[in-house]
Amino acid sequence: MYYNFYLYLIILAILSPITAYNKNEVLKTITIPQDIVYSSTLIFSIYLGYLIYTNQKIFIKKNNPGIPYLLVNVLLTSLALLLGGLIIMNEKIFRFKSLQKSVYLIILLILAICFYKKNINEYAVMGVLLVIYGSYLIDRNTI
Repeated sequence: MYYNFYLYLIILAILSPITAYNKNEVLKTITIPQDIVYSSTLIFSIYLGYLIYTNQKIFIKKNNPGIPYLLVNVLLTSLALLLGGLIIMNEKIFRFKSLQKSVYLIILLILAICFYKKNINEYAVMGVLLVIYGSYLIDRNTI
């Protein structure tokens, strides 16, 4: 499969706000749990069909070491979907998406330092300070 990091990054950057605005419209007519169930069912059906069409295994072995991580990921994703839906229903999407990325970057840096023992330099510190300042300006002057 063709892979180009920057191309995929741009595609995700385009899709993210579109899906956020779309979710805002969806959540005007159904509840967050209904949205999660319908979306998950459709995504499941699409990928199940893909696995069947490409003759790939559907089930994984019980002793697969990735299963605990998969379960944690499912719980975290469920919480993220619920919280994201609540925020989209109650805030401006521009504010949410711009601050979400900024806070994500700051938390990612903190986790990298504290848990993964990554070293930072003055450029990383300056970048985080600029992100914090930019987040402040966006939050203060939200469209």
